[in-house]
Amino acid sequence: MRAFALGPWLLSLWLLTAGPALADNNADEADIAFELGNDAYSHGNYTEALRSYFTSYRLVPNRNVLFNIARCFEALGKFNEAYRYYNDLLGEDLPDEDASEVSRSLERLRPKVALVRVTTNPRGADVFVDRADLGSRGRSPQTLALSPGRHKVLVQKSGYRPTETTVTVTRGREVPVDLDLALITGMVDVTGTPEGAEVRDSPTGPVLGRIPVKLRLSPGQRVLHVRAAGHAPGQYVIDVPSEGTLPLAVTLNAQTAPSGRVVVTANHDGATVRVDGRPAGFTPTVVTLPEGEHVLEVESRDVRPVRQKVTVIPDQEVKVHATLRYEPPPVRAASKRLLSVDEAPASTTVLTPEELRAFGWRTLAEALAGVRGFFLTDDRTYTYLGVRGFSPPGDLNTRILILWDGHAMNDVWAGQGYAAHDLSVDLEEVERIEVVRGPGSALYGTGAFFGVINVVPRESLGLDRRLEITGAVGALGATRVHATTSWEDPQRSVLFSLAGMKSHGADTTRLGDPGPIVTGLDGEKAGTGSLRARMGNLSLVAQLHGRSKDVPTAPYGTVVGAQGTRVQDVRGFAEAKYERPLSERFVLSLRGALDLSRYKGHWNYGGDSTATNTDSGAADWLTAEARLLAGLSDDNRLTVGVEGQAQLRVDQKSVGPAVDAPLDTRTRSLVSVYALDEWRLHPRLSLSLGFRVDKYSDLDTLPLTPRLAVIGRPYEQGLTKLVIGRAFRAPNVYELFYQDNFLTQRPAEHLEPETITTFEVEHSHDLSNELRVTVAGYHNRISQLITLNSESAATPACGTASAPAQCLVYANNSGETLAWGAEAGLHWQPGRWLLVDLSYSYVTLRNASQDVVEAAPAHLASGRFLLPVGNGDMRIATQATYQSARVPGISGADGGEALLVGFGVSGDYGRLRYFAGVNNLLDTRYAFVVSDDVSAGPVPQYGRTFNLQLTGSF
Repeated sequence: MRAFALGPWLLSLWLLTAGPALADNNADEADIAFELGNDAYSHGNYTEALRSYFTSYRLVPNRNVLFNIARCFEALGKFNEAYRYYNDLLGEDLPDEDASEVSRSLERLRPKVALVRVTTNPRGADVFVDRADLGSRGRSPQTLALSPGRHKVLVQKSGYRPTETTVTVTRGREVPVDLDLALITGMVDVTGTPEGAEVRDSPTGPVLGRIPVKLRLSPGQRVLHVRAAGHAPGQYVIDVPSEGTLPLAVTLNAQTAPSGRVVVTANHDGATVRVDGRPAGFTPTVVTLPEGEHVLEVESRDVRPVRQKVTVIPDQEVKVHATLRYEPPPVRAASKRLLSVDEAPASTTVLTPEELRAFGWRTLAEALAGVRGFFLTDDRTYTYLGVRGFSPPGDLNTRILILWDGHAMNDVWAGQGYAAHDLSVDLEEVERIEVVRGPGSALYGTGAFFGVINVVPRESLGLDRRLEITGAVGALGATRVHATTSWEDPQRSVLFSLAGMKSHGADTTRLGDPGPIVTGLDGEKAGTGSLRARMGNLSLVAQLHGRSKDVPTAPYGTVVGAQGTRVQDVRGFAEAKYERPLSERFVLSLRGALDLSRYKGHWNYGGDSTATNTDSGAADWLTAEARLLAGLSDDNRLTVGVEGQAQLRVDQKSVGPAVDAPLDTRTRSLVSVYALDEWRLHPRLSLSLGFRVDKYSDLDTLPLTPRLAVIGRPYEQGLTKLVIGRAFRAPNVYELFYQDNFLTQRPAEHLEPETITTFEVEHSHDLSNELRVTVAGYHNRISQLITLNSESAATPACGTASAPAQCLVYANNSGETLAWGAEAGLHWQPGRWLLVDLSYSYVTLRNASQDVVEAAPAHLASGRFLLPVGNGDMRIATQATYQSARVPGISGADGGEALLVGFGVSGDYGRLRYFAGVNNLLDTRYAFVVSDDVSAGPVPQYGRTFNLQLTGSF
């Protein structure tokens, strides 16, 4: 039996047409599969023949194999499928004899199938049967073989409204279906001068009309080109509404100078083109310009803009091709104005919105865990950030300044910086995170000791979104909900969000081995409400967050395993900011804010929740700032500012098993002035010099904190930053005045500010436009470090009359604590969703106390990998971090050594966004050794956990 009616010579033809491909494995496999299909067909095994023919077609698509597939279906009695393949084959460019053979096959099948002939106006619409999700059956005109009965025929074409109809088909007959598709349009009402000017949608396209004219166009962004004799042509970027009317006023200037044309192309279609600061269309485009020199700018989202000068010659054409490459978001925290990462006068990392979504980080601390030089400590009460080998016990993140869109979140009672669920429920409102290493007091004053972290929230959901709802579940009984609504137009926007989370925590907590095992008592609850509004140059932001955390570690001598030991924190603020340009060279920024913080600790010393003791801290304060940015020249920018703070009240109450007394209310005020001068001395060399002076009402010293940064490009692919700076941290009210009626602790009453002097050099080398290698070294000199120490007084001042004891008291350490560190990193990011980031950090401390040394790992390594799948609608993310043991003499997991691996899958499906991830994938079991005050034993860290999240926007 013949394999197909066209005869054996067609097999030879197939082999010839595949000729060059026969050199590779695919062609060989296709040949074998084709021969197996012929053999199966000749023995009447049509199902097996189909399987071989389909394999051959997948490897090397060929119309002759398609013919054999149709013959197999016909032999199996599957006439609908046979008709479809014959019909598809007829659309190929066949020789006359072959086309006649296929036509005869179709005629032979017509009595056996029910046919519907679908035609549309216009042609080329996708045809669907019964349901669109079953996939297109081809494009019109199209003849389909269907099972007898009623069917729904749907047609769709981009730019047209879909339409459908229902038909009843019977075997042996063909039913015609002719459908008209209505064009989706919007109206553009073009008026202006001069009348009669021609309107086109491309420089050389047909004339759409003459002014005044009403044009009906398809919706979306486009550029209208307007020309009139004796006038300079104009280009107008418009966004045509769907079913609406857009007024467009046109004014063409009389042409007084000769002109030429500039043809602008780019490797990104649709990039915005500006000429001399004015919009001129989207790439590719042709711009007609007057004779002379012009500044051309081409920019698109997530790429470095191209800015260059072009010289227009009369009646000639200049071609410009802009190569746009990926660029990370700019950073504001390094200089209080937006700069690129390369221009920032400090070692800087920016976590992008793509990374935040792909890795599924829920807290600021989780996001920072993989950043070069950072590490975390979780004592099940708070999460502490360590940077460059420093995270002293009880630090409360006081030496890292955490900002929320430039607003300081550290409180004024204890200086605490919130980093986990005590900052916010999640990071759904966050647009990016800016990490600036090194001293920042030259701009921000106290607390910007080791670095500044700026959490930048989004302003809106976008023009086409009004509501976003997120739901998440995870390990440890965690549930989370987040809802956001927003509205915006070009001049105004409002965003409001509410979020809440709850977790029961670990089922058991083993405090050492051997050690007590605590059941439960690890629950956590948090809630956040935030409001952002913008109206012209005025913006408002308000946020209120509360968190309650059960503590299973029996801190401060509380009863192990007893309910009721927990901490509660509330942090809120409201800020108004006004920013406007006074002229082309001067920009004024004004800011005022009201802040509050509330803390309450519940400590169970009696074995049940009714016997808890409490301590507390509360503060309210006002802040105001005025800042002027002056462009003294094209190469020199000066920022000057004055800032004031009035701490209206700072209350605290101490606690002990026999003490319950409020302490005196404290107030404090401060006035600060600062300046930052930025010079571009040469195209390859920039200089940044800043300083700040802070005057506290209750401190005798006057902290002066300078910072000098030199940024140079010693060669084309190299970037070097040299930073020398000084920062300080003023003693807070808690350190100065907290005491428990001299039971265990007395107030310090007088402390000097801590200071740090940093010397840092960082060099980056670009191996390509997307691949960068960075090495850095730094040296820190820390003086007057404030720590809680036990006195060695001849007469103990604490305890009771029958049992006197030495007091705990905050004091400045003598001498200098020194740190030397080295860092290295590799960063490759050719696009938004493709990333490889590797880093390593090493630090060694000198003249540091034992508890400071034992709180930080000497070695840190991390890797982050992000990979898009398919067209990028799905992403795979992996993060791995390694930290060495922290406690000398205790190696392995008991000393904090750990390799932590996280994995996540995320993506978008229409208006849905999803994430599924696992933290600590290897279920590494490790613990941190902390002081006896913080825990009754080493604090175990969480093992493997998961998180599932789904977000819908409407």
